[in-house]
Amino acid sequence: MNEKSVLNEIRKLKQEIINAKKVPFSRYVSVDKDNILSRLEQIEQMLPGEMKKAFFIDKKREEILQNAYKESQDIITKAKEEQKKLISESTVIKEAEIEKERIIKEAREEANNIINEAEHYAINVLAKIESVLKKAESAIKEGKESLMYENTDSEDKEQRED
Repeated sequence: MNEKSVLNEIRKLKQEIINAKKVPFSRYVSVDKDNILSRLEQIEQMLPGEMKKAFFIDKKREEILQNAYKESQDIITKAKEEQKKLISESTVIKEAEIEKERIIKEAREEANNIINEAEHYAINVLAKIESVLKKAESAIKEGKESLMYENTDSEDKEQRED
C-alpha cells in the first residue's frame, strides 16, 4: 500500500462515523462494529510500514539538519578565519606603511645631516684655503716689499758708487 493508504483508511473510517445513523435522544451513533474493527485492523497492519517510513524520514531529516548545521558552522569558522586573515593583512599593510614613512623620514633626516655636514666641511676647507691664501698674499706682499726695498737700496748704492 502507498503512503496515503493509512490516512485514506482513517478518513474513510471518520466519514463512516460522520454518516452513521444517530441513536435517538442521544449523542451516540450506530455503526457496524465488525466493519470498523476490520478497518482498524487494516490500519494497524499498515502502521508498522508507515511508522518505519516515518522514522526513516525523521532520521534522514535529522541527518540533513545535522549536516546543514555542521556545514553552516564550517562556513562560519572559515569566514572568521578569512576575516582574521584580512584584518591581519590589513594590519601588516598599515604597519608596513608606518615603517615606510619612518624609513623615509629617517632617510630625509640623514640626507639633510649629510648635506649640512658637507656644507660645514666645505666652509671649513674654504676658510683654511682663505687663511692660506691670506698668508700667501701676506708673504707675497712682504717679498714684494722686500724686493722693492732691496731694489731701492741697491739703486741707492749704485748711485752712491757712481
